[in-house]
Amino acid sequence: MVRAKGSKPATFNAMVTSNSRILSLILTFWLAVHASTAFADTSSKLGDADFPIPSPTERHTKKVEEVRTGDYDLVLIGDSITHTLDDFGGKYAPLTAVWEKYYAPHKAINLGYSGYRTEQVLWNLQNGELDFARSPKVAMLLIGTNNTDERHFKKVHSAEGVYAGTKAIVDLIKERHPSTKILVLRIFPRGGDDEKSVSAPHFNSSATCIEICRRAGELTKQLADGKQVFWLDVNNIFMKPDGTINTGLMWDLLHPSPDGAEAWAKAVTPSLTRLLAGESLPAVQVLPRTDETNDATTRNGDTP
Repeated sequence: MVRAKGSKPATFNAMVTSNSRILSLILTFWLAVHASTAFADTSSKLGDADFPIPSPTERHTKKVEEVRTGDYDLVLIGDSITHTLDDFGGKYAPLTAVWEKYYAPHKAINLGYSGYRTEQVLWNLQNGELDFARSPKVAMLLIGTNNTDERHFKKVHSAEGVYAGTKAIVDLIKERHPSTKILVLRIFPRGGDDEKSVSAPHFNSSATCIEICRRAGELTKQLADGKQVFWLDVNNIFMKPDGTINTGLMWDLLHPSPDGAEAWAKAVTPSLTRLLAGESLPAVQVLPRTDETNDATTRNGDTP
């Protein structure tokens, strides 16, 4: 989670606390409404990764209006990693150029939200962010890393929980837009306590958090059917041969730097281009561990 352009300086924990206070004011009302709706699976409960949490914000209101009045071929859905591409400002200002070069030409809209988890993204989508007049051709989803971060969130989820939350989002998109192809990205890697960030704020993660992210990312591969849903692992572009984070591309051990954002865009472009053109694509793809990041190869579903 990072601070958006134009906001006053604040610590990461302060922003999370503020969001928690806002959510607590509307949870009681939400629970009453939720009891009489079919928004979530009846087996899920408050606190689960697949139980939608109300998250009304000015950005959400704006995005709902854009969704309802615009015409889009490509939708990017996610947390701050996606949000930073959307005129975020500050040290992330250069990432706007990445958006304009790689995504905007495809009539794209950015539905990324700093600090969001699966349950908040699910609520956003249920409440207007899928109200497209014409179904987008492709939706690219990257979500789940915040669900595992016990250092910044009181409630964290298991790998299975993150999978359930991701599946709920994918299932909702499939239900609302049966013709939209969905590209699920494996959760990006995180840097550990023995690694050094080169850009504040720093996001060193516990071994438990890193392992849950790894396992959750592996589980989401099951969502791919090679027909409407596809899975892509580009994590090797952010890793050194020894398995540590390349801080030239992921400067704070969590969010891509300007160079990292461009490497990410180059890595997903071949798959997005084919899906946008209506061409076939392998259900599961893994970017190989080489210096070449402009293409992805299939490894029969095996992780690197």
